[in-house]
Amino acid sequence: MPSHAIDVQTKLDNDVVQAELATDLEGLARRIARDVWDYTGGLPARWVPLIILMERLALLDEEATTAAVQFGVDQQWLEEFGGYNSIRLTGAGRCIG
Repeated sequence: MPSHAIDVQTKLDNDVVQAELATDLEGLARRIARDVWDYTGGLPARWVPLIILMERLALLDEEATTAAVQFGVDQQWLEEFGGYNSIRLTGAGRCIG
């Protein structure tokens, strides 16, 4: 098989992996946003320590959790405070489900 064909297949495989990771990240970000809603009773402007959410959702991978929160921040669903020590929902985050 020519080298170019292998490079193209590798790129396609990497694209599939990246798409799956983005989907997983979005799903985790939505789970976190829903749990912030549950924890705060849906009240606006209530901060939640990220460690509490990790315990409630049984999240063991701090790096993946932080990446999901960053995804939520990028989507404007969440706001973070203190280097991801605490998060809260934005108006848009209160509308996702």
